[in-house]
Amino acid sequence: MIFSAGFFLKGINNPTNLEATRTGLRPTFGALQGGQIPRAAMKRAFLIILAILVFGHGTNCVVAQADTWGKTTARPAEFYAASDVPASQVELTKQWYQVASRAWGNFGPLEFWIVGRSEKAARDLDRKYCAVRKQKDPGTVLHYCLNRSHNFTDYARDGNAGLNTRRNERDNWSGFIITMSGKNPGPREEDYKPVVLHEYFHVYQHAHIHSRKEQTRDSLNQTNPWWSEGGAEYMAQLLYSRQKGVRANYLKEVMQRKLRSSGSLQEGETIRDIPYGRRARIAYDLGAWFIAFLISKSSEEAYQVNFFKALETRGFERAFLDSFGRSSKALLEEFHNHFLSLSRRSQLKIIP
Repeated sequence: MIFSAGFFLKGINNPTNLEATRTGLRPTFGALQGGQIPRAAMKRAFLIILAILVFGHGTNCVVAQADTWGKTTARPAEFYAASDVPASQVELTKQWYQVASRAWGNFGPLEFWIVGRSEKAARDLDRKYCAVRKQKDPGTVLHYCLNRSHNFTDYARDGNAGLNTRRNERDNWSGFIITMSGKNPGPREEDYKPVVLHEYFHVYQHAHIHSRKEQTRDSLNQTNPWWSEGGAEYMAQLLYSRQKGVRANYLKEVMQRKLRSSGSLQEGETIRDIPYGRRARIAYDLGAWFIAFLISKSSEEAYQVNFFKALETRGFERAFLDSFGRSSKALLEEFHNHFLSLSRRSQLKIIP
């Protein structure tokens, strides 16, 4: 099933448009007269040679598209769902995508793939997913796509959500792929809404890193989760707390629960030291607090706008220093050695 959040431009998400444009050039020339090439034939030959230089030769050549990475777009996200996913969940996901894209800008190309609880339906959706990958990038090998290490059956079995950023030196297609599922959280849980916002803020983060080099992208986004996950979590919860109908103390309640992770820090350990894995929750929770701490000492604009605008050209540490006035090491030391030692009441004062 294909769903489109068609609130930007009608018709722009037509699935038939997914087929890559191909060009096949078969030159024909008129007979030469008197040893001279007729003007019309010369013109045709020139155009053919020009086309070959621009597009390449052969019927399997795909016309290259302009790289618009990092620019906001009027094109809405594409929505795909497994057969057991109710239409209400698709609509809920669209609604919170729209909240996020209105707040932070609409970046793309973006796809949402929504998985239910049926592993059979998830396998069917996997086949659809790989067909779309092949349409958008003919270089995709279907066997490898279908047998990738983490597929939709994993989401059907385990739940959760995630972002796959496709931006590298190998693929022809660059874009964002968000997967939502039927549990952990499910669509009936309040957490489902800020999780959609969380995944979209990752889109915002990665849209500001133009490089295709994996090492550069990891360096700018930080390899361990404290920065990227902490930022996505705090900004998602902050935006959700500002929506109509959300209880007044929501953000303070959520952030107070996250402070429990401070008791799991090891002696001399900082959130920057914690990798993805079994203890990553500490970096998620206290990383969110570090972003709140950072914003309280500067401004929301300094973090959301100034830092990300400078990130690609200045690099992580210089963009950090320019935006917040001190090094990341200095502010992390203050956060761990002073802020986390304050009373809960004092800590919660920085939460709006």
